[in-house]
Amino acid sequence: MAPYLLFLALGLVALVQVSLIPALGISPVPPDPMLVIVVAWGVLRGARSAMIWALIAGLWLDLLSSGPFGAYTLGLLAAAGIAGFGSGTIYRSHWILALVMVAVATVAQDLIFVALLWLGQRPVSLPDTLTRLVLPEILYNMALMLLVFPLLSWVSRITGRERLPVE
Repeated sequence: MAPYLLFLALGLVALVQVSLIPALGISPVPPDPMLVIVVAWGVLRGARSAMIWALIAGLWLDLLSSGPFGAYTLGLLAAAGIAGFGSGTIYRSHWILALVMVAVATVAQDLIFVALLWLGQRPVSLPDTLTRLVLPEILYNMALMLLVFPLLSWVSRITGRERLPVE
C-alpha cells in the first residue's frame, strides 16, 4: 500500500472516530475503530508493520482529539506490540486470535490513557472507569473486529508482502 494512501486512509478513520461517531450518539462509550484496525493489522502482518500504522494513527488522533497529546500514540503503540506478540502464533490469521488481542489491547490502551490523565492531575476513578467504560468498549471493539478483520485480511492478501519504505 502506498505510504500516502495509508496516511490519508488512517487520517479519515481518525476524523470519523473523533467527530462522526460521538456525534451519532449511539452509545455513551463508543468503539475505537483505530485500535481495532491497528490490532487487526498487527495480527495479520506482525508488530513491525503495526507499529508504523499505530504511529501514524496515533498522531492523527492526538492532533484531532481533545485528550492529552501523546495518549493515543502511546496506547496504539502498546496495542500494536500486543497484537504483534499474538501474530507469532500458528493461528495468525484466525479471527479468534484477533478478538482476544483486541480485548487485551483495549484494556492496555485505556489504562495508558487513565494513567496519563492521572499524571496530569485529573480526577480518575479506576474501578469506575473499568466497569463503566472499559468493559463496554471491549464488547464494541470485539464486535467491530468481526467486521474489520475480514476486510483487512483481504487487503493483506491483495498487497501480498508489500512493505512500506520504512519497514
